[in-house]
Amino acid sequence: MRPRTSFLLLALSLFALGLALSWPRPGEEEGVRPRRVGALPEMGVVVAARDIEYCGYHTPCGPGSRTDTIFYVRLRGGEARALAIPRDLYSPMVGGKINAAYARGGAELLKRAVEEATGLVVERHVILTLESVARMVDAVGGVEVYLERPMRYTDRAAKLFIDFPAGRLHLNGEDAVKYMRFRMDALGDYARLDRIKGVVSQVLKKAQDPRTWPAVTLALREAWRELDTDLSLEEVLAHLPGIRGLRLSLATLPTQEGKGTFLYVDERAKAQFLAAWMGMALPSSPPQVPVRLRGERDLILWGQALLAREGVEVQVEEAEVARSAVYAKDLEAGGYFAELFHLPLLVPHQPVPGVVVELGRDLLQ
Repeated sequence: MRPRTSFLLLALSLFALGLALSWPRPGEEEGVRPRRVGALPEMGVVVAARDIEYCGYHTPCGPGSRTDTIFYVRLRGGEARALAIPRDLYSPMVGGKINAAYARGGAELLKRAVEEATGLVVERHVILTLESVARMVDAVGGVEVYLERPMRYTDRAAKLFIDFPAGRLHLNGEDAVKYMRFRMDALGDYARLDRIKGVVSQVLKKAQDPRTWPAVTLALREAWRELDTDLSLEEVLAHLPGIRGLRLSLATLPTQEGKGTFLYVDERAKAQFLAAWMGMALPSSPPQVPVRLRGERDLILWGQALLAREGVEVQVEEAEVARSAVYAKDLEAGGYFAELFHLPLLVPHQPVPGVVVELGRDLLQ
């Protein structure tokens, strides 16, 4: 099974793009300066990334026509809720896997296929390329990951060589792309989507730091020419101030296995999940769920003190943590603690007992 190119940096592209083009520039670009109009408008956006087209052995010839990573992003006020859609999902509208929608009918068919799968309205689209994703990761200084076991894969025909040792790693843009393409572990595409969620949350957090803006500016002025989008710069820049404090939560559309390599929407699970996810309101007091803190000792002590003030008892685990985030299947409980720690909420495919708060050194940067 060959890892497909994918990626998508959802709201990151909108946010960072705005930063790039709002930076002071010569006269002819003055017209695209942001206007301060407050919080983000409510909008459903499909954010996807194109794979690579190979003309022959070791011969990439540009962005491909498949969009192997697809996210539905709902922007509302100060929130971005992103739903990952597995590439192997069967789409009746496409007559095959949803990752072929862009090739068969462009962005409009992809938007309709996502609406069919999720039942949610899609107003706009942003289609990225692999190169633009790598540039953005480099622009924010790379990302930190932690591998429990080595990650290795070789595809000589595609000139793809993935060889990462176990442990804590700092990845530049090119290596982060490789990390996100890998899907050779037991959970395949689901694990790949979870890795992408982690990278997206890191890049977005770093891109909100004004110290990264000059580099982000340069990267996105280049990346803009590669994007396929129906969002104008003026629209993005108008709401730039409202994006700075954006709260991010990422989850995966519930699916089940079907014939062959197809996945199908788990309609019953989807209805329950989306009702909770889209209508999620944070509890006013700490939810009664098991909470576990993971991280280095000093960060755990800080987290314990914070939770003690809330009257929450926790389990602790000293561990290597590459990035800080909150993991939970319980959306309301996860959302409460994500808000308390000001961290992104990542809803992984794998089961999570209660709420897990991971605290890494990135909190101190």
